[in-house]
Amino acid sequence: MKAVGVIVEYNPFHNGHKLHLDKINERDSENVKIAVMSGDFVQRGEPAIINRWKRAEIALKNGIDVVVELPCFYSCQSAEIFARGAVGILDELQCKEIIFGSETSNIEELKKIAFLEESEIFKEKIKEFLKSGESYPNAHSKALKEVSGKEQNSLSNDILGIEYIKGINYWNSEIEPVTILREKVGYHSTDAEDNIASATAIRKFLRGGENIEKFLPKESFSILIEEFNNGKIVELKDFYPLLRYEIIRNRDSLKNIQDMEKGYENRLYEEAIKNSDFESFYKAIESRRFTHGRTQRVLLHIVLGITVEITEIVKKEIPYVRVMGFNKKGREYLNYLKKYENKKIITSLKNIQDNFSMGVRELIEFNERASTIYKMQNFYEDRKIPIIIKD
Repeated sequence: MKAVGVIVEYNPFHNGHKLHLDKINERDSENVKIAVMSGDFVQRGEPAIINRWKRAEIALKNGIDVVVELPCFYSCQSAEIFARGAVGILDELQCKEIIFGSETSNIEELKKIAFLEESEIFKEKIKEFLKSGESYPNAHSKALKEVSGKEQNSLSNDILGIEYIKGINYWNSEIEPVTILREKVGYHSTDAEDNIASATAIRKFLRGGENIEKFLPKESFSILIEEFNNGKIVELKDFYPLLRYEIIRNRDSLKNIQDMEKGYENRLYEEAIKNSDFESFYKAIESRRFTHGRTQRVLLHIVLGITVEITEIVKKEIPYVRVMGFNKKGREYLNYLKKYENKKIITSLKNIQDNFSMGVRELIEFNERASTIYKMQNFYEDRKIPIIIKD
């Protein structure tokens, strides 16, 4: 059996995602489609708009055969660590391809850029630009231009695609990267075209009270609207009381938080003391050197306790692979994988005491604790076993 992988957030699942899956089926409908999906927190440093189990259910009802979770210590990290974790999980599941949307859909060019970015000269150049006060995206762009000798204007999906390729190289994986041209609206666009809108735009429309039905498949729309009507839509600002408490209580250890820049912890502490509302606090801590996404990730890392130490551990090895759901084809593939006796793959948390080392158990519990924090603002009934979709 052949499996192909997609790396997703489905925050929420929309018509563009459905189109992506349709194009994968056009290539070969017999392939098993495995989605590595961010759990309750996503790469932009935000809580997912609806919980991980609802999003897994939607994915399975729209053509995904197996959903596995991308734990929070990967899912709310920089593109490099996000991609490395997701690719590593797909490698554990013996996927043959990773299929991703791309603004250029030029896989050979993306491979060339990935090769350049892994060179020592590129790494030195980017350090120089960062030391001069450039933000990371600007430093990255300028370093790449100097090394390649030409302007490089990679967009969101291409940037992630390059990181997927670097992840494949890191794990020495035989996975083949495959692109599908991303059409119409961009990844972070707040516009819409016909019945296609980005997840960013849909979240904005939903919070603004606009009708979003035409942008989502039926199952996705019904679940999202039900959650919205029940008040189960959350944002990072909803966690501000907890964030503020953690900043003040853990002032001396903030320097150990992943993505924290030296001295920035003092600014966070001072502004947490001064500001009782999130908007004022956030405005006061914005930095020219930090993108919006990186700023949010730092704050979320504080809330969840994601440190440099934890990050270094999970960058080097995939600790476990948790299956969240599957359909009939997915079950057949998981049964097929059993002959390889990969003990990292788990479908239940019941026997982790017997099957995993203390270090891995601590990481499993860390991710589950992060979801408990999510449930403080957006409660849901958790599951101990995967979702099973019967055909």
